[in-house]
Amino acid sequence: MTEQTVAVCDCYTNYQITTNMPENVFSDSFGYAMQHDIADRMEDYYAGKMSDDELKQYFNDCCSDMRIYRAQQHQTSGNADDDNMQIVSQIYEIFAKENARAAGNANYNEGAQANASYGSNYRNDDWVYYNADYHYQCGEVKDFLRAAANEVAKKWGIGAVDTQEIEKNSKFTIDGGFDFNSVWNFTYRNQVGRASIADEGVEPPRDFKFFYKEHVDNKAKMEMWMGGQKRSIDVPFYITRDSLKGQLYNADELMKDFYGKADCAREYSGFMGQLSIFTRWYSWQSGINNRFGNFIPEA
Repeated sequence: MTEQTVAVCDCYTNYQITTNMPENVFSDSFGYAMQHDIADRMEDYYAGKMSDDELKQYFNDCCSDMRIYRAQQHQTSGNADDDNMQIVSQIYEIFAKENARAAGNANYNEGAQANASYGSNYRNDDWVYYNADYHYQCGEVKDFLRAAANEVAKKWGIGAVDTQEIEKNSKFTIDGGFDFNSVWNFTYRNQVGRASIADEGVEPPRDFKFFYKEHVDNKAKMEMWMGGQKRSIDVPFYITRDSLKGQLYNADELMKDFYGKADCAREYSGFMGQLSIFTRWYSWQSGINNRFGNFIPEA
């Protein structure tokens, strides 16, 4: 989608309003197609196929195209501040949501490659992966989109966009919010059912990577990268009929001997202390796969 013509933008006063603006500008076929296109473009961005300048221009184009379309539908004159604020705000909301989803998908795809390294004889649905690069990229891109939204708002003369209020009141939260950790929890706590971050606001170390797989030759394996160094350990899960103990471990307790005397040990320990890994059986029996948001699992 591209902005149709400057001439159309200059003639909003010729559009007679015959119906109200929809509650959500993405609620019809035009909006539905735009949201899917935004999702595809965010995937391209995380794949390195789209530059910052191209992303910003695309955001601007979506705002302009939506304003033109709503005017052509006789839902707005194109010059009404409230209507224009709705357009920019809801377009920001979709971009920010698809940004979080794209970051989560990029992390998942990288984890799938790590899992594939074990070979085709092992399961492909029992693993967990976390790369802090995507956590930080997700936050940086969201800040970039906030700035882009406010640039459009300034150009349209409608004041500042309250992006925090938009995120706070958004309905697009069933698969996590607008941050990487909540989307990660939805994937690995609620769907895969094998890991959980207790406090979704926790910040990981910048160079942190983590991989856990439940079934590797009748045992579970956990890997962590710290300062470029990799450490692998076996996880001593055990299952009893009358207890969930032995099926849940705090990642920090498992990896604490790996930290040694490193200067950054506290930073790693702080994040790993929020991370729990468990068996699929634990997920089913405890109901943690139906828990959302901040949650501390117990045996």
